[in-house]
Amino acid sequence: MATHAQDVGRSDGILRRVHSPPFLGLTALAITLLWKPTAHALTVTLHGLVTGPVQYLVGALIGLAGFTLVWQGFKRDELTATCMGYMGGSFIWIGWFEYAFDFFAEFLEVPALLQDGYVFFTPNLLLIEASAVLYLALLIFTGANKDTRCRMFLWFHRNFRLRPNQPTSGYKRQFARIAAMETIFITWFFYLVIILTCDPRIFGPRHLVTYCVFAAMIVWGVYLVFFKLIKFRSMAGAIRYAIPTAGVLWFCVELTSLWGWYTEIWIKPAEFPLSNLTFFALFLAAGVAANLTGQRGGRAEVST
Repeated sequence: MATHAQDVGRSDGILRRVHSPPFLGLTALAITLLWKPTAHALTVTLHGLVTGPVQYLVGALIGLAGFTLVWQGFKRDELTATCMGYMGGSFIWIGWFEYAFDFFAEFLEVPALLQDGYVFFTPNLLLIEASAVLYLALLIFTGANKDTRCRMFLWFHRNFRLRPNQPTSGYKRQFARIAAMETIFITWFFYLVIILTCDPRIFGPRHLVTYCVFAAMIVWGVYLVFFKLIKFRSMAGAIRYAIPTAGVLWFCVELTSLWGWYTEIWIKPAEFPLSNLTFFALFLAAGVAANLTGQRGGRAEVST
C-alpha cells in the first residue's frame, strides 16, 4: 500500500515538473521536432508501398483524414484542438500538398534539375519552388486578418503601422484551424527557403549567403527555444509556438545533411527501422506527456 502511494506521488511529481517551465516548453518542442523524422519516414514508406496512380488516391485519403481531424478539433478544448489541428495540418500537407506536387510534376513532365550529371532537385521540388509567389500572396492576405494573434503578424502590424482594423469584440479563436494553418504555412515556408537558397542557379548549398542563412537560423532557433519557448506555462500555447520553432531547427538539420555531415536515416526507413521506430516512440511519449499535463492543468490550460 505504501509502495503504491509512493509510486503515485512520484508520478505526480514528474507530471508537475513536466507541466512547469522549462520542461513544458521542451515537451512541446519534442512533439513538433520528433514528428519531422516520423513524417519523413512515413512518407517514404508510403511511396515505397504504393506506386502508380493509386498513390494519389492514398494521398487524397490522407489529406481527407487531416481535414477531418481539424474539423473535429473545432469542438474540443484548446489543448486537444491544438494537437488535432497540428496533426491534421501535417496530414493535409503530406496528402494534399506533397502528393499534388508529385502528381503535377509527373503529369506536366517537369524535368529534374541536374548538376554534374546527378539529380540535384526532383521535379516536385521545382514545383514547390515555383509556388513561392503564390505563397507570398496567401501570406499577405492571411496576415491582413484583424483578429490574428500570430506574433509575427502582430509585429508587422505594430512596427509598420499595418493594423487592418480593430479586433472583433468577443471573437473566439478556432485553435484547430490556427494550428493547422500554422503547420501548413510553416512547412511550406521552410521548403521554399531551403530550395531557394540551395538552388545552384541562385546561390547553392556552399554559397556564402547560404552559410549566413544557416547561421541566422541557428541564432533564431536558440533564441526561440531558450528565451521564449521554455517560459511557456500553457501546453497548448507552447505547442503552437513550437511549430515554427521546430521549423527553424529542422531547416538546420536538412541543410547540414545536404552538406554531407550525416545520413538522413528518416528517408531510409527500410535500412534503419529501429532508429525510425525510436523516433516514433519518443514522439508518442511526448504526446502522452503533453496530454497528461494538459489534464493536470485543467481549467487554467483552457483559459490560457
